[in-house]
This record gives sequence, C-alpha cells and structure tokens, in this order.
Amino acid sequence: MERGKSEEKVVNTICKMCMLGCGMKAYVKGGKLINITPSEEHILGRTHCVKANPQAILEYVYSPERLTDPLRKVNGEWKKVSWDEAFDFIARELSRIKREWGARALAFHTGNAFISTLTEKVARRFCDVYETPNFTSGASFCFYSKRYGHSLTVNHRGTTMLPNWRGTKCCIVWGGNPKESTHMAAQGISHLQEQGGKLIVIDPRRIELAEQADIYAQIRPGTDCAMALGLINVIIEEKLYDADFVRDWTVGFDKLVEHVKQYTPEVVERIIWVPAETIRDIARMYATNKPANIFEGIKLDHGINGVQTHRAIAILIGICGNMDAEGGNMWAEGFPTTNLRLSERVPHDNEGIGEEYPISNMIGRERTAMCISDAILEEKPYPIRAMIVQGTNPVEIWPNTSRTIEALKKLELLVVVDLFMTETAELAHVVLPFASFLEDWQMKGYGPMGLSLMTIGEKAIEPIGNSMPDWKILTGIMEKMGYGEYFPWENTTDVLEYLLKASNHMLTEFIEKPGGLFSTKFQPKKYVKDGFNTPSGKLEIYSAFLEGLGQEPLPTFREPAESPVSRPDLAETYPLILTTGPKSRYYTHSQGRNIPSLKKNLPEPFIEINPETAKSLGIKQGDIVAVSSPRGTIKIKAKLTEDIHPRVVSIMHGWREANVNYLPDHKARDPISSYPQFTASLCRVTKA
Repeated sequence: MERGKSEEKVVNTICKMCMLGCGMKAYVKGGKLINITPSEEHILGRTHCVKANPQAILEYVYSPERLTDPLRKVNGEWKKVSWDEAFDFIARELSRIKREWGARALAFHTGNAFISTLTEKVARRFCDVYETPNFTSGASFCFYSKRYGHSLTVNHRGTTMLPNWRGTKCCIVWGGNPKESTHMAAQGISHLQEQGGKLIVIDPRRIELAEQADIYAQIRPGTDCAMALGLINVIIEEKLYDADFVRDWTVGFDKLVEHVKQYTPEVVERIIWVPAETIRDIARMYATNKPANIFEGIKLDHGINGVQTHRAIAILIGICGNMDAEGGNMWAEGFPTTNLRLSERVPHDNEGIGEEYPISNMIGRERTAMCISDAILEEKPYPIRAMIVQGTNPVEIWPNTSRTIEALKKLELLVVVDLFMTETAELAHVVLPFASFLEDWQMKGYGPMGLSLMTIGEKAIEPIGNSMPDWKILTGIMEKMGYGEYFPWENTTDVLEYLLKASNHMLTEFIEKPGGLFSTKFQPKKYVKDGFNTPSGKLEIYSAFLEGLGQEPLPTFREPAESPVSRPDLAETYPLILTTGPKSRYYTHSQGRNIPSLKKNLPEPFIEINPETAKSLGIKQGDIVAVSSPRGTIKIKAKLTEDIHPRVVSIMHGWREANVNYLPDHKARDPISSYPQFTASLCRVTKA
C-alpha cells in the first residue's frame, strides 16, 4: 500500500471483472475509490481490458443497483432484514432440511468463488461440514471439459494446457475469440504476427482474427473433433509427426494410426463443411512451423464431443512435438495452499448427483451442476430440497431455462449470494449481498491458467452498505448452525495466513510483492525428468482408464444429437443450426449489462444471420425476429452479416431481454463431462 498527497492511498489488488484476475492498483481518497490503473508488477496486469477501465469500475462498485442489505421474501414481497435474522432463518431451514431429508438434500453452486481461491476453499469446507457431497460450480459449463480432456491424456492431477508465446511460430485459434475474451492471448497473437508467424483460425463465425489469418476454416458447429482427427490423419499420412516423441513418450500410437484412417480430409470435409485441401493446409502449417501452439476456446467444450475434442487436440499437440514446450502448449502445477477440506465428514463421496459422470468427481473434485435440476425435478438419485447459489446466475447460464426456473421454484430453500438482483435472485427465499472485490482482501491462484503463481490483493475500501465478504457469509450461516468451531477465523487476513501455511510463505511477503510469488520456476518439457502423471507415465493416446469407465479409449467423433444429419426429421421444422455464447469484450457471461459505460458499446442483444438466409426469410437489417427451438421461443433483433454461414445463426448469452438459453437442449450431454450442447442446436427464425 502506498500513500500520496492529501491522504490518497494506492492499494494493490486483483481485478474480478472476469476470470483472469489481472493485477490492479486502486486509488482511494477519503475512503472512496477514485481511480484504478494497471499494475506494472503483475504478469497479468500490465494492461487492462475495457471492462477494467476506471469509469466502468466506479460504476460497478457504486452502482445504485447494488444490493446493500439482506432480503427475505415474505408473502411474495421482499423484506429488508438484519444479518442476524437472515442467518437465523437460513440456519433453521438448513437444519430442518438436513433432519428431514438428509444432508445430501443441499446443493451448493458457485461461480464467483472460482475467481477467489479463498472463497472457493471456504465454500468446499462449508459443504463438508454440512455433510453434503453436492458442491458444484460454473466450471460445469465452462473450462472443465478442457481440463478433463487434457488431464486424461497428459496429467491426471487435473492439468489444463495453455499456449506459451515464447518464440512461437504458429498459432491455431480454435473455437475462441481472444480479442474479445482474453486480452493477454490477443497480445501474444499480435506479437506472433509482428514476428512473421502463422495464424490459423477455426470458428463457425468469421471473427476479427479470421480476417488477419493465413488460413480461416468456417467449421460447422459441433464438429471440431472430426476436424482434429482429420488433421491427425494428414500428419500421420505425410509423416509430419515428431517420431522421437511418439516413440519415447506415447502409448497407443499404433492404434491411433488405424483409427484415423477413417477420417480422411475428404470424409471430414463432408462432416465439417471445410474443404479437404484446407484441412491439409492447416495440418501442414501447424506441423512444420515449430514451435506452434493452440488456443482452445470454450466453444470446444460445449457439446457431446467436448472431452474427446480436447483429447484429440492434446494428442495433436503431442505428436507434433509441441507438448510442454516453449512456444507450444504448457502446464504448471498450482501454488500450494493449506487444504480446508474435511472429506471424512462426507460419507459415500462417489455416490450422489452426477454419479454417472465420475470424471467430475475424480479430476474436478466436484459434482456436475448439470444434474442438479434432475435431482430437484425427478428426485434422482435422491431429492434436492435446498440450494445456495453464490455469485452466478443459473437462469441465464444453464440450458433450457424454462426447466431451470421450474426446478428453482420447487426448492424449499433457495439462498442467493450476489451483488445485484439477478433473475435467479428474484426466485430466491433469501438474497444476501456480498462485498465487491475492492471491498475485501483477495487471493488468486493461476494454476488453471498454466502458472504456478499466487497473488494477494489488498482491501481498498469498506463494503458498501451492509454487504459482507462472501466467505464470511458462509461462516456466519455455519456459526448459527452450531458449526463455528470449524471456522475459527475472525477476518480475511486470518484465513489467508492459514491458507499460506502450506507454502511456507507469509502474508507480508505477498504484500511486499504485489505481482505475486511463483512456487516453481518456468520449466519446459518437465516430462523428460518426471514423465507424465498418467498410469503409463506417458501421453495416453489410447486411454485404458476411459475404456474401464465404458468410454471410447480413442477420441471418436459423434454427430451432435440435434443436427441436420442426426435429426433430418426435426430439421424440416428447425432448419438452421444455432450456436450460442460468442464472447464480448464488454461483458462476462451475464455480468456487466448494468454498467452504463460498457452497455453503450453493446446496448442490446441480436441474432447474427447471413444476408442470403435473411432474404429467403423476408428479414431485413434490424427486424425483430422470433427464434424457436423445440424448447421455446425468444424475440430478438436481426443483425445481417456475411461473417456467419448461411445455414448457421449465432446469439450471445447473458441477456435478460432475450435469454438464448431458453433454446438449447438440457438432455444431450457429453458422456464424460456432462456438458450440454450449447454450440449446435436446431432452430427456426421467422419475422416476428
């Protein structure tokens, strides 16, 4: 913390406007936040994205829409209550539900906690103390599918590989849009191109980077696994692979050789709508410009092929010699912290909701949220009667919104912890206001980003109104239930000191180093010394582990459950493919649309539709159209663009005014991760 003139102080903190956790300096005067700037000391803070501009941050923190007091719904109306009253009510109801239905009747679902290492760990301890195994998170719809695919192939500890930009000569941007979502990666790509490197973009939408790419492939949504297998086919046929790595560090290459013979470029062309020669060009460019990396976007996760797609890409990275290499794709072990889990309190931990998706529990060490609605509505494998939702908005995020709302309304107790009155909060029995990231200390680990880095952000200002740090809300409930002994910490710094014990570092060290501390040094090709953390000690092209779970041991493409190929009957009524969730630099999921300086840049939702398609439907630029699927209909403005395939339409998620998640199916799921098919549903578009 630095002091300036007139008692102005500068506080080193961590931005939580998205998942990245960039370093930030907060300027405070008279107890009020007056400005923020990037942090030169922080590896992810030297520049900020537009969401972290000073005006947007001030509008966010001091928004008139902030929740500032606990609210309880009484006879259908919101009543302001004290924290003591709120905790009493929740504790009483949770005790009753545990007594009547058992501890497993509680599900915990969090989004915000995953940006804060501290909050996530306290939330998991909360569930253990209550004795429910049903801790879930937004990772059920986000990046865990990639983590599972990579982990099953190269590191069973739960590794996610990310692009390394040191000296890379080629990058494939695949199913993501870093200029809109990951500004640090966008900078790496800019540097790559400045150095004359090659850029390949694979995406159903012709994003801005596609215009700059050496090769652009406009792939059919949901068919990326077939593309990856087609690339591997070319690389094997033309002997472009790293023979030494394949010989010394892989298991199952011989089986892969036979397996991919069926995925010739000509066969794959018919599946993915990309010319065979383009498939060959991509394979050759990636394999011959080394080191090369692959930026795997979230769209690869969102479908029934998600895990196998990421497995295929991990294999592609490995056989081309780009595994854990500078300029290739690398991983790192996370920064060690004290374990807060009390797993011995949770009996039968491998049973419960989502037991048909055991990988979530084995690698993700949590349940899949996709099965919460099943347990509420169908009471399988047992009924869920209570739910705590912390810092996320299932009504806007989960597939088949009508079903989500039906499930949430059936709960005997729904507690929502948030900064704002979201659509999910409106359905709750109790809403609790937590403090923003500038109103408490923060702890952020970057293991999921491939960095063994930990940073601590200091508290900049006091909580607005009667809001409270989210971890302290959980301990307040526990104390009322008689479990206070398990949460002995008085304030946030006490928890931080406890968590840091495992690292042999003190909190003061992090305060002195706002850029954080690394637990290990940057080290490429760690497998040469330690091997891969897999049963074989090698990269597992053929996974006997998956085979033992009844899953395909080699990455295998499956046609999306709802497509013109798999459901030609349905396609007669719903002829267009809907892909959802394109990213915007102004918003993170459903967050940010109440920040005026951000919303002015993208004020309303729209559907992207090709002009040729629009003309055939009598639709003009700016028309209001009805978009329908077998699940429902939304109305939205049409945006005509050549950047979308004539047989595909695209809608961003997160809009209250036009919630696209009314349209996707909740039943079609990846058999390994349970991820739903956000990327490839069938729909119909008509002029409203």
